[in-house]
Amino acid sequence: MDFKRKELAKNAKKNLKKHYWLLVAVCLFAAFIGSEFTETMEAFKSLGTVNNEIQGAASVEANVDTVANSSIVSSVVQAMGAVITGDDDFGRTQSDAKVSEAKDNATKVLGRTRGVFASLVNGITSGGIVFTFVDSLSSVISSRRAVVLILLIVALMVYVFITFFIKKTYLVISRRIVLETRTYDAVPPGKFMFLLRVKRWMKASWVLIVNNVYEILWSLTIVGIFVKHFSYMLVPYIIAENPDMKANEAITLSRKMMKGYKWRAFLYGLSFIGWTVIGMATLGVVGVLFVNPYKAAFYAEFYANVRAVYLEKEPEAVKWLNDSYLYERPSEEQLKNVYADVYELIDSPQPQIDFDDYHNSRIGRLKKLRVFLANTFGIILINSKAELEFEEKKKEMLRMSKNKAEAVGKAYPARLFNLKEHRVDLENTVYMRNYSIPSLILIFFSLCFVGWIWEVTLHLISSHTFVNRGVLHGPWLPIYGSGGILILICLKKLRNKPVVEFFASVVLCGFVEYFTSLYLEISCGRRWWNYNGYFLNLNGRICAEGLLVFGLGGVAIVYIIAPLLDNFFRKIKLRVVGAVCAALIVAFIVDMVYSKKNPNTGKGISTFNDNTPEYMLAEMYQGAEDRYEDRISFNQKF
Repeated sequence: MDFKRKELAKNAKKNLKKHYWLLVAVCLFAAFIGSEFTETMEAFKSLGTVNNEIQGAASVEANVDTVANSSIVSSVVQAMGAVITGDDDFGRTQSDAKVSEAKDNATKVLGRTRGVFASLVNGITSGGIVFTFVDSLSSVISSRRAVVLILLIVALMVYVFITFFIKKTYLVISRRIVLETRTYDAVPPGKFMFLLRVKRWMKASWVLIVNNVYEILWSLTIVGIFVKHFSYMLVPYIIAENPDMKANEAITLSRKMMKGYKWRAFLYGLSFIGWTVIGMATLGVVGVLFVNPYKAAFYAEFYANVRAVYLEKEPEAVKWLNDSYLYERPSEEQLKNVYADVYELIDSPQPQIDFDDYHNSRIGRLKKLRVFLANTFGIILINSKAELEFEEKKKEMLRMSKNKAEAVGKAYPARLFNLKEHRVDLENTVYMRNYSIPSLILIFFSLCFVGWIWEVTLHLISSHTFVNRGVLHGPWLPIYGSGGILILICLKKLRNKPVVEFFASVVLCGFVEYFTSLYLEISCGRRWWNYNGYFLNLNGRICAEGLLVFGLGGVAIVYIIAPLLDNFFRKIKLRVVGAVCAALIVAFIVDMVYSKKNPNTGKGISTFNDNTPEYMLAEMYQGAEDRYEDRISFNQKF
């Protein structure tokens, strides 16, 4: 059995056509983190440089100060060099100069003066994070040599972690995904977590560390420079097929499989030079959209064919190359045996609540309204036996839908893999459930209280003073409860798509926060928050890091927090729940009425306006509100 390049190219293009966008995404992420295809990112950097020069923005970069010209890596290296040589003051001056320059050139939207994102970005890009780390160590350890030694050890650990546990290990994941695209019509997003699911991330990383050491040692010889790279090139593919292999086993197997194919692999690499040049000439565009995914598909075909030839010669190697379902689909009979529980549910109708039995009512319009509210927004009047039965059926349907593609042979059958995949079974909380009105009320107040605790705690940590955050006087922030409930009911149809749910939560919460800020300013004549200076802010009303927290919080609410709270509230007697809801609603309305005329204001609560300078905002967040309160309050302005 033999194969030719034309055959490999034909199959690769066929696979690329079938899974185009997935392969583009896999390769683009690899280029982004520096695993491979790094020439693509270099081309994009060149494009950015040219664009800056065209726009005249390069004048900032052209500063004679070397700090301004430093990349992120060089900034960190320079800072470490300053610490090692004992020239901390000069290093800090360079770092501070770069931070000041970034703040001076920050736009209103791309804020770099306040917030967690801004501090993190400024610290990393300027190298200031090194001095922060050194200062923290010095406060505990008095020995300068010990501090420097720990710094070097930590830097080495970070380098090894990023290089081998992220960059190199991603090669295994990308190989796995591309190999599955050869055989199957669908590859679920969960495959990006493949090594975590089979609990072999550390083992795969260790194999690649050993492989890299061998390549470095061989590169010290003339033969090794030209030969050993090709001898070991199949290691990521082998681990992708069998992540349980030991390092020396995988490396030895790659060397044996490549015997007689190293020269051919070298020629195949040369054949891509033209495409690489075209990719560079188009500033990476052709590389991203065609060359990189085509290479990935081509070499997957190469590995599959080399594997087939080797197994013909050495049948006993099947004990290592044991994932036959990567290359051929299992029979329908095999799938029915393994996925028997899924097949039982495939033809089952979608579960519905029987509202006639549930409410003992046969009023047509009322029933239609109940069905609409339940199916569209997930709202029901009260919990019942029918609702519990509905949730159990929905749980089974969720489990079936997650495995349906595998059961019918469209996706790789994880149950036939030689290692068990450990997945997050979110259906155990029945996140597609419907929520009763009493539960929604209690969930609303629970989220209001959690939001209040969150805001109070953040202010306590930053300014070391307790402040009752929010417009109202009670221990609740309605914006958190409103956002959570809106996510639950308005995005109900998106719950079976976690990624879409996240982005939809970001958009929804951004809308709520922006217009709440606008409404409060118009109705009360003042602001209760201001994000001017934060990274990616919009008129100081919303910002990127806040929306990220809302998005993550929204996902947590939908899949974990709300179902758990609902489970707890269901255990309480309905009359008790009703009384608690009524008491909370009355107290909340009284607080709203009172706060309408006497809103909760003061330092740390409502001390911002659009004309407040950036430096004053920063100092206020550091606990200097008293100094500027009179100068910036809306009371004085109006």
